Amino acid sequence: MGLAAKREALAAAALGVATFAVYMIGSNRSFGYDAAASFANFIATPSIWDAFAVRSVIPTIPVAQVATNDHVLVSLVSHVIYSLTGSRSEVAYRVLPALAAGGTVGLSTGALARRFGMLAGVCAGLYIATDPLFVDNGRELRGYSLAALGSVAGTLILTGKLTRWRLVGYAVVMGLAIAAQLFAVVVLLCHIAWIATRRSRPKLLQLAPAWTGALLIGVAANATIQLTELTQHGLPAPLFYPTFPRDLVLFLVGAPVLLPVGLWLSSVGLGLWTQRREPWVLASLGVVAAVVIVLWLGLKPAFLYPRFFIFLVPACAYLIAGAIARWWVLGPVVALGAAAALVSQAAAYTQDPLALPQAAAAVERVHASGGRACVIHSDEQILSAYTTDFAVVSRPDQLSGCEAVIVVSWGVDLGLRDQAAQEFPRLTTLQAYYPAVVLER
Repeated sequence: MGLAAKREALAAAALGVATFAVYMIGSNRSFGYDAAASFANFIATPSIWDAFAVRSVIPTIPVAQVATNDHVLVSLVSHVIYSLTGSRSEVAYRVLPALAAGGTVGLSTGALARRFGMLAGVCAGLYIATDPLFVDNGRELRGYSLAALGSVAGTLILTGKLTRWRLVGYAVVMGLAIAAQLFAVVVLLCHIAWIATRRSRPKLLQLAPAWTGALLIGVAANATIQLTELTQHGLPAPLFYPTFPRDLVLFLVGAPVLLPVGLWLSSVGLGLWTQRREPWVLASLGVVAAVVIVLWLGLKPAFLYPRFFIFLVPACAYLIAGAIARWWVLGPVVALGAAAALVSQAAAYTQDPLALPQAAAAVERVHASGGRACVIHSDEQILSAYTTDFAVVSRPDQLSGCEAVIVVSWGVDLGLRDQAAQEFPRLTTLQAYYPAVVLER
């Protein structure tokens, strides 16, 4: 390894480690909504098979209602941690996603530095590490950062010499990426499109078993979830998301922080211009555009979020690095966007997203005094990550048996919540990014 290669590897490792370390700051904050639901339903349970969403763990929550919230790979690994340690520490379960985020940054930085130069690689790595979409999902108990890491690693394997063992590694890596987050299958489709642009039948035949293996691993991991949704009709009615393509682009380049959007969007656009003659780039854009159009205008799923396409953040980093390689002055521009994104997120970096620990303490206080603490139906799926010493109410007449009603999220029956507020006028607010309330007589 030459001196330049050593410097690139050192810079990549340093940025990856720094990303992990910074992401772990505030890792003892409460779980967010989806993470809490995953922890209660698929992780802190008696059977490791619950990681595959095979049954309903909370009696009042049908498994079809929460199945799509299961990111199987992270649930499975986290269940092993829970089974071995019994720990409910948020820190313990945020290590793996943060490690995957740091790995994504490190791998991407190293590969882009080799391809486009040190300045381009490091600045592109800084973009990934500070992009709010990547930060939010790389610091939580979700599978997005693992899917991004698998997507980057699989892509790098595909660009090298394809020996038998590399093909096996590729199939496993991409299969695990899909197991971590189902939308990683789009990356597999992009890879197929890349190879198809070479018009090499032998290459297609060589890779076909690896693609098949990856799909088998990913589909097997998600099979129970998809069968549950299809057979038990767990998905809500279709809903058109009119601004989704625009929102996807903006969140990939820094939204909701304004300054990075302006700086990074222009850099990505210029990078796309520099790579416009690369057939594999155009093929990938075609695949992503086709998937977005089918989802947006065809299937219209009620839940469609930019974070589902988090694997496009490293892809945007590639375009940013290409732009910097052509116009070095864009390096400081991208770095400035990273600094602005970092500063804008600092204020809420350690803040509880939900007041779940405080709400659990309130439940325990009521329970210890001999009273009956209640939550409104739907909140039990997230509060169960912290305590189960409560009753669930789904009708107004059930409120009479409660000494206190704790409301921790926006997902409850609003009419029943308002009825509870009338019958329990003494209100205590539990502070968090989204506050909870304790209603008492």
